[in-house]
Amino acid sequence: MPFRRLLLPLPLLLAGALGAADPVDFNREVRPILSDRCFGCHGPDANKGRKAGLRLDELEGATKVLKSGERAIVPGDLTKSAIIARINAKAEDEIMPPPELHRPLTASEKDVLTRWIKQGAKYDRHWAFVTPQAYPLPKVADAAWPKDPLDYFVAAKAAQVGLPPSAPADRVTLLRRVSLALTGLPPTTAEVDAFLADQSPNAYEKRVDALLASPRYGEHLAVSWLDLSRYADTWGYTGDNAMFAWPWRDWVLQALNDNKPYDQFLTEQLAGDLLPNPTQDQRVATA
Repeated sequence: MPFRRLLLPLPLLLAGALGAADPVDFNREVRPILSDRCFGCHGPDANKGRKAGLRLDELEGATKVLKSGERAIVPGDLTKSAIIARINAKAEDEIMPPPELHRPLTASEKDVLTRWIKQGAKYDRHWAFVTPQAYPLPKVADAAWPKDPLDYFVAAKAAQVGLPPSAPADRVTLLRRVSLALTGLPPTTAEVDAFLADQSPNAYEKRVDALLASPRYGEHLAVSWLDLSRYADTWGYTGDNAMFAWPWRDWVLQALNDNKPYDQFLTEQLAGDLLPNPTQDQRVATA
């Protein structure tokens, strides 16, 4: 698939292409709301003093009879679902989430929860434990425009908001986009000239393969990982002395460039020194 639309997440395209009248997706639309606003008091951790005995991360807990005699959620019935009254309440001691959370629900979030309950309040397992499935391609006005399946969702979303599909990018723009996406760097003048001179049908694909094989690819991919790991070459406080951590940084870069399987990538960083007969690289991975 061409890398010309790397910054358009598929869930957003699906959300737009499927339309507001379609079934609400629990994992994509509902779970983020409940996790952000509700799970702190009504989530899976019973040790945190689950309030009112209500648990909203699973269907059984969300639909059971509470001490008040009400049910937070009655699938398909908005009038009997106490959560609907709570999220639309005006009184500070009634409205949910409570005002002290300082994260009130927006109108669109209330609409998502309302439509979800009206449609039966279907709970789904976390997406990581669900087998991926193909979505049916939406119908588009210009069937000649899509060049791959993702294009159908792009075109459907564009039509929904009244935008015509964009014209194909010129070759220099296309090369610049994919270079920035995969390496974080613009193409050199020599790379542009070579790409324009290559008139073979798979010129773009060859350039993508070259970028993926470049050491710059691993460096670009590692930026987020190093940031989350708070990597630095110095301690950052008191005298800000140098810290001998660059071997671990180089290990991360090499692992990404080698396309190391993710389970090994994590295992070696968390417990590389505890593996049977660990190699020097596995010890370095544990920093």
